[in-house]
Parts: sequence; structure tokens; C-alpha cells
Amino acid sequence: MIEHLSDKARIIGIGLAIAAASASRVQAQTNDEARLTIGIAGGFLGSSKLWDVPNQPIYSQFNEPDIFHLHREMHSDITISAHATYFPGPHFGFTAEFTFLGLGTTDACTVVHDNGNVELLDVCSALEGTLGSASTTVVHAGMVYRPLTRSFLQPYLKASAGIAFTPSSTVALQSTYGHVGDTALFMTIYKDDDWKAMRPSWTLGFGLSTAPSSGYQIHVEVRETWLALGVVNGPTYGQGFVPDHSSALKGYPSILVGFDVVLARQRGRRY
Repeated sequence: MIEHLSDKARIIGIGLAIAAASASRVQAQTNDEARLTIGIAGGFLGSSKLWDVPNQPIYSQFNEPDIFHLHREMHSDITISAHATYFPGPHFGFTAEFTFLGLGTTDACTVVHDNGNVELLDVCSALEGTLGSASTTVVHAGMVYRPLTRSFLQPYLKASAGIAFTPSSTVALQSTYGHVGDTALFMTIYKDDDWKAMRPSWTLGFGLSTAPSSGYQIHVEVRETWLALGVVNGPTYGQGFVPDHSSALKGYPSILVGFDVVLARQRGRRY
């Protein structure tokens, strides 16, 4: 009986030893650690309200002014980013990127007070739903922190700042409401004589990256990008003037999926 129990104990001991050896071997094997990568990412960019003027007077030649309610927002579109990241150590790294933000403006107009001028009704109707390009390119540099470097999924935080190039004004507003032959009929409602194309920008992002495999890795990132854009603060006396305006920080959320080429990496344990 004692010998029978001893045999069982020996078998159990051998099994535990094999399991422990297997566990220690798995624990000893770790994923590679990316140190230098370049890549590209694409995704979807969110929208935001830009400015709203509920009582803008628009004058005709013969009547009292109509009152327009004017509204402008940035609509959703695509975003594409090219980037490079370098980690001198396992956790903290440096990143630089060039990002295209496919932003566009959407205008809206409602006649609040109508004095019967048909032409002004056409001016407002032509503004309703008008789409304009506000595509912006951003050049950023910043820091990346990844707490886990040897796991298969590696979370990271990214913070960067730089310059946004905004070629068109978000304050200027013009309505093209018809044609006489080949000549377009338009009315300038707001001018912007001091628009600056270069503006500051900031980005904060959180992502998950796969461990480097065969020289590449995949990542998914959620981020918020802030741009300093021009906004109209209130109505002018009539159309064709520069309105009271200022720069306001507007945030645009986005989600991107990227592909990275690993140029340098730290090998994981293979034993």
C-alpha cells in the first residue's frame, strides 16, 4: 500500500516538474521590442460646431434689411498620417508625423426677418448646405510612452504639438446665388483680411500596437486633435465687412488604423 502511494507521488512529482519546466520556458520567451518604425495610418475624423450668428442684417437697395441666422460647422471626413517613431529605451520614445485632416465647412442660413426682397431670399437659400474645403495639413513632434514592451498587445500614450497649415479662412463667407450668362452672382457677407495660414495645433492619443512580427506591426489609435481656428463672434452692421472674430481652440476626434515597418528592434528571449 505504501509502495502504491509512493508510485503515485512519484508520477505526480514528475508531472509537476514537467509543467513547471514548460511554464518557465514560456515565461522565458518574450516578444521582440520595436525601437525604430516608420508607417502610415488612415481613418475617420469627427466634426464640430465652428460659429453661429443668429441676427446678421443683410441690406437690399430698396428695403429694410433682412435678418439672417448664419451657422458654420466643420463636417466629418477622412484623415491620413505618415509617421516615424524612435525608442532609445524600452518605454519612452520620440515621434514625428505629417497628418492630413480632410476637414470641410458646412454652411447654413435661415431668414429670421423677411422684407420681401426675393434676391436676398436667393442669397440665403444658396448658403444652405453649402460645402467648402478646409483641408488642413499638420506637422507634429512629440513623445510616446508604452508601459508594456514585451507583450503581444502593447498600449501606448502619445502627446505631440506642432503647426497646422490652413489655406482657407473659416471666417470669410460668400454666397453664390445665381448666374447672368457666364457671370456668377455672388454676395460677400463676411471678409477676413488678416487670415493666417499657419496656426498652432496639439494632439493627444491612446493606441494599441501589436508586437513586431516579420518586420512589421499593426496599430489602432484614438486621438483628439486641437486646432486654433477663426470664429465669428457677432454680427456686423451689414454685409461685406470684417466681423468681430477671434481664434478658438476646436477639438476633432479621430480613429486610425496603421501599418508600421520595423527598421530596428530589440530581440526578445528565445529560450
